[in-house]
Amino acid sequence: MVQGYAGRADAGFLDEISFEQFLLRAETIHDDHQHLLQSEHVSGPAADTYRARVSAGSRFAGLAITTTSQVNNALAHPDLQVHHGALLTCVYRPATAACRDDTGDDGPSWSQCRLTCRNAARTDRDVTALRRHIHGLQADLTTLDIPEPLRQRVQARLDEHQRALAEHETTKPPATTAQQTGSSHDLR
Repeated sequence: MVQGYAGRADAGFLDEISFEQFLLRAETIHDDHQHLLQSEHVSGPAADTYRARVSAGSRFAGLAITTTSQVNNALAHPDLQVHHGALLTCVYRPATAACRDDTGDDGPSWSQCRLTCRNAARTDRDVTALRRHIHGLQADLTTLDIPEPLRQRVQARLDEHQRALAEHETTKPPATTAQQTGSSHDLR
């Protein structure tokens, strides 16, 4: 449909999409940085890379973009390769991506994503979604009359998700007194 609206190569509609993708990534990095400043916990194999990329992206000084190739170069910049999925955040690096295939390198392939990928990071926001998903899988196992092979696959997925949840919770730093009370003011 998009190709039809773009019509001719000189219509420029596809260039607008690339620019909007760039803006979305920049805004997402900004939002992620705000969450980190509010002490959001990040776990997973790519947690340190996530924090580094978000911090680097938050120092973005601006860029005058006048051509499509500039937008594409900006989109390919490693610091902008932070992609939020349904249950995890992919800090995409092609060399270590478990989802990567030889058909192209346009970022993560969510349909082949694995929680154990070296590019996976889990924010508190991801863990909230993961908890909801775990509850849904548990409900499916207890209420649905499903064939045994499917039941085993659902149970394996549930076990994998519970391990990821436990790893996130056990790597949380202890809360400070100010965080526990919700106050950051010293009352002397």
